Amino acid sequence: MNGEPEAPELARRLAGRVEDLERAGVLVVPLTRAHPRIVREAIVVRTAAGEPRAYLNECKHLPIPLDAGSRQFFDHGKTALMCGTHGALFRLEDGRCFAGPCRGDSLRALEVTCAPDGTLWVTDPGTDPADRPHRR
Repeated sequence: MNGEPEAPELARRLAGRVEDLERAGVLVVPLTRAHPRIVREAIVVRTAAGEPRAYLNECKHLPIPLDAGSRQFFDHGKTALMCGTHGALFRLEDGRCFAGPCRGDSLRALEVTCAPDGTLWVTDPGTDPADRPHRR
């Protein structure tokens, strides 16, 4: 021990199974709350190549859930994530906004892993204050 505090171990949250993601198109995963009345979630999606990706369910324009509680995460063609409030569109592959008020910004990516049995796990970032700053 060198006198510096140890970094807390980040928790992994069960997202579901690969089959669940293929069937539903998106998995919603509860995360650690910074405040009892503020819900924090991850969303797990598949890229066009079928790879799972996880993002914090929070628009980069304003700190509100992408779906605003509707559970509708995609544009009409289901080719991009869409903020239901602002209409911002985000690429599935990297979460980068390509249309809307936060163009050029990216959703907060979270680590997602697939176990050999097909179980998907998301790493919970905890209550990282880096999640809070927003532009515009």
